[in-house]
Amino acid sequence: MHLNPTPRRAAAIAAAASLFVLPVSLSAPEAAAAGGTTRYLDCSAASNGDGSQANPWNGLATANAYVFGPGDRLLLKRGATCTGTLKPQGSGSAAAPITLAAYGPGTARPVVAGSAATGEKAAVHLSDVEQWEIRDLEITFKDTAATKRERNGLLVEIADLPDGVGTHYVVDDVYVHDVNGDATKWSNGIQFRVSGTTTPTNFDDVLVQNSRIDNVDREGLTNRTTWMCRPQYGTGDDCGTKNNWRANTRLVFRGNTISNTGGDGIVLRAADHGLVEHNTAYDIAMRPMGSNAGIWTINSDDALIQYNEVHHVRRLPGNGDGMAFDSDYGNNRAVFQFNHSHDNEGGFMLFCGACGAGSSSTGTVVRYNLSHHDKDRWLAASGENSADLYQNTVYLPAGSTADIVQDGYGVTKARFTNNVLHNLGSGGFDGLDGNGTYNAADFTWAANTFFGNHPANEPADPEKKTYDPQFVNAGGTTPEDYKLSEGSPVRGTGTAIPTLGGKDYFGNALPQVCRPDRGFHQASAFDDSTCSPVNLVRNAGFENSALNPWTSYGGVTLDTATHHGGSRAVKVGPAQAAAEQIIQVRPGATYTLSGWGKVSASGTELSLGAKQYDAAGSSERTLFTGTSFTPASVTFTTGPNTTTARIYCYARTGTGYGWCDDITVRES
Repeated sequence: MHLNPTPRRAAAIAAAASLFVLPVSLSAPEAAAAGGTTRYLDCSAASNGDGSQANPWNGLATANAYVFGPGDRLLLKRGATCTGTLKPQGSGSAAAPITLAAYGPGTARPVVAGSAATGEKAAVHLSDVEQWEIRDLEITFKDTAATKRERNGLLVEIADLPDGVGTHYVVDDVYVHDVNGDATKWSNGIQFRVSGTTTPTNFDDVLVQNSRIDNVDREGLTNRTTWMCRPQYGTGDDCGTKNNWRANTRLVFRGNTISNTGGDGIVLRAADHGLVEHNTAYDIAMRPMGSNAGIWTINSDDALIQYNEVHHVRRLPGNGDGMAFDSDYGNNRAVFQFNHSHDNEGGFMLFCGACGAGSSSTGTVVRYNLSHHDKDRWLAASGENSADLYQNTVYLPAGSTADIVQDGYGVTKARFTNNVLHNLGSGGFDGLDGNGTYNAADFTWAANTFFGNHPANEPADPEKKTYDPQFVNAGGTTPEDYKLSEGSPVRGTGTAIPTLGGKDYFGNALPQVCRPDRGFHQASAFDDSTCSPVNLVRNAGFENSALNPWTSYGGVTLDTATHHGGSRAVKVGPAQAAAEQIIQVRPGATYTLSGWGKVSASGTELSLGAKQYDAAGSSERTLFTGTSFTPASVTFTTGPNTTTARIYCYARTGTGYGWCDDITVRES
């Protein structure tokens, strides 16, 4: 009998369980400290006992037949190996979860070794149970002589739960290794899986920490669900026109080490505010199992990937990817920050918003990361609606052929700000793997440092610097090697980023008014009280020979004959025509947009304004109708979740032309 109760049914079932599971001659086991019962399992024992420490069970079948309840503990003997599948029943409660852990002297872990003979898909399988905490186990599912099929080390699976939520799971200090799975993404070291098709179901409160996963096929540490369909996910996984997305909540993967996987390292799927931090992943994608990456997220909202180190991800012939990190399709507002990437064959980062039919991703932020000695490309761009990459440090050594950006299928719209690109190799800006064309119009660049190789299509950047950033030890192997030296000329030369954050990679405080240093290290001291707010508009006086980062709609040119300051202004018209720029803003802040404008003739109207600065898509503007340059300004307040706004110079009516010049946006 397999009873898999919800927490509300667990207490009643557990109270009756011993009446039909245990022989009447067995003595009662010791009470657990939390008020439940402790059962002991020693698979090396000669005979099967009553589950007490003095007379433990000796087989998985007995443990699998018992229904555990709140506060109970199942403890496995250190140094003993249980062969088969551990599939316990019963659920704990919020006040008293069930514990699965080790007992006995020494440091050897108890081992659960999956067996092909059982036909099971996991060595340890928690199925439709909740409120479990697992510690100190060693789990393997080797069977190297057996035909490859779906195999997992630890599988936690829920399906069609009556209340739709599987709650509270802790996996702490567990060692999973030698899982001989197949090449599908159903085979994992550790996976949290939502199955079922009748009752929308999700996990809530999952923590996997301080665990080790080694030599597994295909994936290391992941979650997945059948409830994943929504418009931005497109038609992936046979979604078609379904819209059943149900996010998994409070998922945390922290402090784990993943190595020697056939495929991916860590994957976060269909999650809301999932957190992946302080993990190390290396020797990833070591066997030919499709396209894989180190740590990535797909079809999730507000994922946070931080403080991870990923290195030596392979990119086998015929396979794609091979990079450390990936913001895949169906994502909204994923953040990758404070990560260390090196020696990955496919590079540092992938945007794959267009990788699924009809799919999209938007709002990915990549900041305060270090990438050194990565290969092929720093960024593979294959679809993203509005990405920001800022304050990153990149080092490519002499002899490298890696590109800074490879532009692939789909359209990627991205802004690059305050990055340090130290490129001593021959790569630059290209179509993805030589296929297609690098579309410079899709990317805007502001205050980046380009040192070393300067290809012909190096981006226009109104605040570009090309001097040596002077790292402490360029070419080194540690993050400290890429700190800025005392005399570094990139100190204090960054431009304002309203969403800068509070600290750099090393935990140093960041300026909120003064100009920051460029790259992932804030080395210089600052005093925000002595600095004036920096203009948020790039190429504000149109002094560059190209319009970038302004975009044009209708008739837009740079005019050297008519201007207010400098040597150029932007000329728009006849109506309707506009020059527009997306700027970064802080949520819930008030800004003043100012500039100079004029028109060529009476009857023509020119607007200088801001729009799309809140969820309603609001717009504020000031008008110019005179034929001489005059100043004007307007204020706008951003929405509580808004990080960008669109400013514009717009010939609205009339048959003449309008000119805008010396435009500023500063926080009021």
